[in-house]
Amino acid sequence: MAAVIAIGEEFLSLVLKSGLLTEEAIEDALWKFDLRQEKAAIPIAQAFVDKGLLTKYQAEQLLRGRHRGLIFDNRYQILYPVGSGGMGDVFAALDTESNFKVAIKVPNETRRGESAMRTRLQLEAEAGMRLAHPNILRTLEIGDTQDSRGKYHYVVMELVKGVSMREMLDMHHPVPVPQICDVIMQAANGLRVAHAANLVHRDVKPENILIRTDGGVKVLDFGLAMLDDKDQEFVMAMIVGQDRVGTADFVAPEQSLNSYNVDSRADIYSLGCTMYFGLTRRLLFPTPSIAEKIRCHRKRKPQPVTDFRGDVPEKVVQIMDKMMAKSPDRRFQTADEVIEALAPFAERRPVPFNYNQVLRARAKLARRKLAIQQSKASQAIEASQVRGPVSADTVVPRDTKVDKPKRNRPDESAS
Repeated sequence: MAAVIAIGEEFLSLVLKSGLLTEEAIEDALWKFDLRQEKAAIPIAQAFVDKGLLTKYQAEQLLRGRHRGLIFDNRYQILYPVGSGGMGDVFAALDTESNFKVAIKVPNETRRGESAMRTRLQLEAEAGMRLAHPNILRTLEIGDTQDSRGKYHYVVMELVKGVSMREMLDMHHPVPVPQICDVIMQAANGLRVAHAANLVHRDVKPENILIRTDGGVKVLDFGLAMLDDKDQEFVMAMIVGQDRVGTADFVAPEQSLNSYNVDSRADIYSLGCTMYFGLTRRLLFPTPSIAEKIRCHRKRKPQPVTDFRGDVPEKVVQIMDKMMAKSPDRRFQTADEVIEALAPFAERRPVPFNYNQVLRARAKLARRKLAIQQSKASQAIEASQVRGPVSADTVVPRDTKVDKPKRNRPDESAS
C-alpha cells in the first residue's frame, strides 16, 4: 500500500475521524491482533484489511490522509469504487441501516453543481424506481447530500458484480453467436418491461448492458429515459441546450433528428446496433466525426456482419437487419417480437471473469480519462489566457459576423 501517513497513531486518528470504526472497536482490534506496540501505519492498515475491519480501498484512502467521504450521507459506508463514467462515479457501499450492500452513483466532482446533472440523476431515479424486473438494474432511491462544494443528488441501486457487454467482448471475443443472441434477448426482455411502463431508454449500448458470471443480463442507466411526463426532460433540454440526446454510435435515425419525438422502436434500433457490435466487436460506422456517424445512421447501411465472421446464420442476420431498419415502420414493432425472433437461436452461457481484475482495469481506465480531461482543461485555460478575459461588454449575438483569430483557439469541434 502506497502511503503518505507513516505513523500508526496518525493513521488510527484518521480511522476514528472517518467514522468507519469507533474508538472502542479500534482499541479492541489493537489488543486482539497484538498491534498495541506497532508504530508504523502500514502494518496496522494491512492487519485491519486482513481481519475485515477495513476494505483495501478504505485503508488506501486513509493512508493517503483522506478520511472524509468514506461515510456517505451519514448512512452509507463506501467500500470500493465500481466504475467511473463521463457523468458520475459508482461505488459499492454498505447501507448501515439495513446492513445490505448497494451501489451508489454520485456526479463527478467537477459536475456536481450542474443543473443538467441533477436533472439527469433525478430522471434516472424516477425511471428506475418504476421498474422491477430481473433484467433491469433496480433503482432503490434517490437522495441528496452536501459537501464543501454544495448540495448534490445521488442514486442508490442494487449492487451487481458484473461486466458490461463491451468488457465481456474485450475478454472473450469472439463470443459464440447463440450467446450474443441470448444477451440481446435478455436485454429486450428488460426493455419490454420499460416500454410497458411508458419509458423509452434512448441510450441502449454495450456499456449499458451488464452481464453476471451466470450469463444473466441487466439493463442499466436510465438517465436519458423519456418519461410519459416530459416536464423534467424539457427542463434538461433547455439547460443542456439541445434537442437530441443519446450516443452517436448507437442512435436511431429518428432520434438523431429529435429525441423527444420517438417511441420504443428507437430502443430496438439501438439494440440492433448493440447486437452488431457484439457479433463483430466493431461499430457500425467507425468514423471519428459525430456528424458523419449520424448521417450514416440515416442514409447508409453498415458493412455486412458476414464480412467479419462466417458463423452467423442467415436468419440471425435478417433479425438484426430488421432491428436496424432505417424506418421505424420496417423494424420489429415491439420488444416482444424481438424476443420471439431470437429465442430459437439463443443459448445462456456463463461468462467467467475475475471481478477484482475488472475493477482494477476500470480504475486504470478512469485514471487515463481523468488525465485526458485535466490536460484538455489545462489547454483551454492556457488558450483563454492568450485570448484574454471576455467581459459582458464584449459578448456579441450569434448571428453577428466577427473576425476570429487563427491561432490559440480551443478545439470547438470536440464539444
